[in-house]
Amino acid sequence: MDTWANYDAEREALCGDLAGLGDSQWETQSLCGEWKVRHVVAHLVAECDRKTAAMLIGFLRSGLDPNRYIAREALVAGEASPGSLLNQLRATIGKRKTPPLAKPMAMLIDTVCHSGDIRLPLGINRKPTEETVLAVAEDMKSANFPLGTRRRITGLRLVATDTAWSTGNGPAVEGPVESLILMMAGRRGALEGLTGEGLPLLTSRM
Repeated sequence: MDTWANYDAEREALCGDLAGLGDSQWETQSLCGEWKVRHVVAHLVAECDRKTAAMLIGFLRSGLDPNRYIAREALVAGEASPGSLLNQLRATIGKRKTPPLAKPMAMLIDTVCHSGDIRLPLGINRKPTEETVLAVAEDMKSANFPLGTRRRITGLRLVATDTAWSTGNGPAVEGPVESLILMMAGRRGALEGLTGEGLPLLTSRM
């Protein structure tokens, strides 16, 4: 799979969806607790141009908490106008830069997950290609830091109902692969699309 090509395709598709939003829709609460749609877009832009020195300073100012640093960064950058944010996101297409220590697959995973964070609350229905979602789901299933996926799904069997993908052993949690991906990323909003005898245990871990 060409990870970067799929990354470009997903960002292009997201830009197309965002171009059709009214200004008020950019204020919609995303699936990310602290962020509205505008802040999620700002985060997707910022991660393409992080420099090690700036990150270290940001971590120190955030009490060595990377999640706090990233959240604050997006809240500040997300104050730009919707038009500016959309143009900035378009400018990331074709870039081949990752944050320090990150791999290209991490960029694809972040793009797919955050696109879902935006689309689900807005009622926008678009599914990434099967190749993309299968690669993302397979990579995420063993992730720990920073998503905590492995701890969340241990002892459960995840089964996609719309494509040939499953993982794990134990009580089943079933649903569309996109919902499973968002759940593995820690999004409580994704639980509404899931069923199965393992759902109560999964819910208690979210």
